[in-house]
Amino acid sequence: MDVWTPTEHIKRRVPRSKSTEHRIVPLAPTYAFARRVHMADLQHIERMDVSPHPRFSIFRYYGETVFVRHRELSPLRVMQQDSYLSSLPASGRSPGRARGKAYDVGDEVTFTTGPFTGFKGFVDLSDGLTTTVIVSLFGRAQEVKVETLQLRSRNVPVRKKAA
Repeated sequence: MDVWTPTEHIKRRVPRSKSTEHRIVPLAPTYAFARRVHMADLQHIERMDVSPHPRFSIFRYYGETVFVRHRELSPLRVMQQDSYLSSLPASGRSPGRARGKAYDVGDEVTFTTGPFTGFKGFVDLSDGLTTTVIVSLFGRAQEVKVETLQLRSRNVPVRKKAA
């Protein structure tokens, strides 16, 4: 039997935990939609005293069975599809920040922006997004962690502005 219940994909926090889980939950928890050709079978199963199926009832209004057209279910199908697409890792989300080229340990760099503009230092650690630089401040070596975009290496030429 071809029966459909609209569902959505949700992300929720696991109780008493900091982790999250993805679940599929029904959009209309008490409704299942079946094709009209299965109506006789559904009525037979509904009338059975003992059935291997869960209890259910056919939706009726003033004694008449309610039939829903296929096109009237399209908003539910769109919601289900959108929910699924938004649960995928790369869909519907802005891409993460692109990592730049990481500096090598020991490279001499100059700060181009921020509070240390003009200071020079040596790279201690770099992953392309952030870089830890050892800077001499008032005669003492200090580690400073900054965005890699704030640095310029000695071997990178600087474009001169047009006069």
